Amino acid sequence: RGLNELMASFEESPADAVPELAVVPSGEKILVVTFASDRGLCGPYNSNVLNAVRWLANEKGKENLEIKAMGIKVGSVLRRRGFKVLSSERRPAWSHFGPRIQELSRELLELWNSGEYREIRLIYSHLRGMTVVRPEPAVWLPIEPTEGQAEESRSGGGDYFIDEAVTAPVLAQAVQRYLTNELLTGLLQSEASEHVARMVAMDNATRNAEELYSTLQLTYNKARQAKITQEICEIVAGANAV
Repeated sequence: RGLNELMASFEESPADAVPELAVVPSGEKILVVTFASDRGLCGPYNSNVLNAVRWLANEKGKENLEIKAMGIKVGSVLRRRGFKVLSSERRPAWSHFGPRIQELSRELLELWNSGEYREIRLIYSHLRGMTVVRPEPAVWLPIEPTEGQAEESRSGGGDYFIDEAVTAPVLAQAVQRYLTNELLTGLLQSEASEHVARMVAMDNATRNAEELYSTLQLTYNKARQAKITQEICEIVAGANAV
């Protein structure tokens, strides 16, 4: 079941139970977290993330965006283009994914609770089969239950038991795990997408090199054959002159 449906099953207001679900702060800024690569040679992988940030800037206003970049390629480019980059770091090693994501989740929640931001969005490439899907900004916070799910759950649609005495801690833990898992999903999707994008880019480079080699080999053979023909003609002409 989705988090929205779980939230709707509680009689207590989600905003009263979990601070992360409180009324959206009055701040105008949007915090954007990007997941990309530390290196190049991966086709349009990094540029797709940059384009998604640029599209969001055109829609919301460049001056309203602040960036936290995981993947120094995108962070350095955005800084050169005049975006306000709060941090730009290398992606952690596989063994440090969990600890770094938990730390990042705490950092983002602290920034959210400061009241300076009205949204926190994630931008990363998705992997669908062996195809890298262009990234689209996804809202990480705020989380709001939908009216339809609330009506369905409170009309007896749920098939599980909720103890109202532990509503707040259960909901708070569910939200925190959900938010952390969303960050981990973004990092894992980004990592897998990079491998596929790099594989496709290297495969295309290999094919282009093979085609170039074949073209150059054909040109060389033509030039060599023309030279041989010319020398034979000169030998024959010299022999006839004698």
